[in-house]
Amino acid sequence: MLGERKYQSTELSTDVREFIARLAEPLRKRGIDRAAFRDALAEAGAMVPKSSLDRWVAQLDENNSVYTAAKASGATPLLDEVEREIAAGWVLVQFDEHKIVSVASFQGFCKANFHVDMSHGSAVNYLHDAGFSSKLTQSKAAGYCIDVDTLAKTMFEWTEERRSAGELAGLMASVDFTYTGHRTYRRASYAPYGGSQPKSSIAIAQHTNCIVTVIWSDGVNRTPPVLFTYNGKFRFDRVGHATWVDERKWLTKCLELCDIDPSRVVYIGAEKNESRLYAAESHAFLRKFFELYDVPNDVVVLSDNGKAFFPGGARALEGLGFARHVAYPAEVHQYLSPNDNRLHGTAKASWRTSGVDFKDDVASSLLLLNHFDVDISTHGSTWFKRNITELTQKSAVELISGRSGKGAKVDQDRRYAYRVFAGLEAEPGHGLEWGATPPGHARLEQ
Repeated sequence: MLGERKYQSTELSTDVREFIARLAEPLRKRGIDRAAFRDALAEAGAMVPKSSLDRWVAQLDENNSVYTAAKASGATPLLDEVEREIAAGWVLVQFDEHKIVSVASFQGFCKANFHVDMSHGSAVNYLHDAGFSSKLTQSKAAGYCIDVDTLAKTMFEWTEERRSAGELAGLMASVDFTYTGHRTYRRASYAPYGGSQPKSSIAIAQHTNCIVTVIWSDGVNRTPPVLFTYNGKFRFDRVGHATWVDERKWLTKCLELCDIDPSRVVYIGAEKNESRLYAAESHAFLRKFFELYDVPNDVVVLSDNGKAFFPGGARALEGLGFARHVAYPAEVHQYLSPNDNRLHGTAKASWRTSGVDFKDDVASSLLLLNHFDVDISTHGSTWFKRNITELTQKSAVELISGRSGKGAKVDQDRRYAYRVFAGLEAEPGHGLEWGATPPGHARLEQ
């Protein structure tokens, strides 16, 4: 239990809350936004969360009062608006510290700190209303549970080292592998208690194809992604059987519809009786990929630490035409890489909702290549700037937290509300340096 402390705005009377809400608009007209207004209130000893002030102003505009005169229908809320923000902040801090938040633990937090006995259904509703959703967790050894600030510091220092070495000044490329398979694509589903794990009726292709993707710092898609497959339906050289003729016609049609050059599909299987289904990443794929394209001079290329990129410890990409090959730090490569941290996610998200028949490996795989092309050309340069060339201490935390802009600001306010309530913050936390916050707590600056 954190004690009997209440977040200070809960002690404000209705009249004071309404007065604060009425001040917001006149101050805005004088060039003082709500963030500055809240800072001034904090210095005066009134800690008002952003969500509370926004809600008070909205209610004032709608009802000419912070609260409606008539009692709303339905039961009295178990948590008031400030308690909801504190509870949401607690969930975010648990996430930062790699601690699982269950419905039961949320109920326990509210019982211990707000003296509220909450049913399972009410707890679920509060979590959903706060923007949280139930997700599968991945177990990790304790040694890998690094806090968000440490990861962000590693990212920022790595980019500063690259900048000092002059590696961020010219043209850069980021290379990675991804796959077409859905075997790791799982969706949460409700099922009867005590029953078996729910299964999806959506059919998927048997083959898992490997795709090489490259994003360039200038946003030019000069090396479009290439697919490597053991699926004979991607072959152009089979003749004779009517089935083969029909499959080749369909392949040709799909290539045209998706605007994919035939050279971007590479069959890697045996001439006859090929039974392999999974195309695993390899240095051979990189070599075949860059045989298709010319690499400009003086390019720094980035990748993860996989064996395909460093066979026998050698820098494979330097042997394929790049001036310098640099690896992302292993513990943060999934955040720095614009391939991992956006391209593969955005393209596959739109691909999965496209309505394509995923049992048709040819149509679905070529459509994915098309989605990659569009996203590389549209967002490649932006992702490179966001993840690497324009990375800051603040944005590094946002990348790891998975939120930016308005969403990140909401999370910041919630974490801060919880910390004040728990006695972990004594003053408004602006302009803090690395390591100034308690261990395991992420920090998002204004």
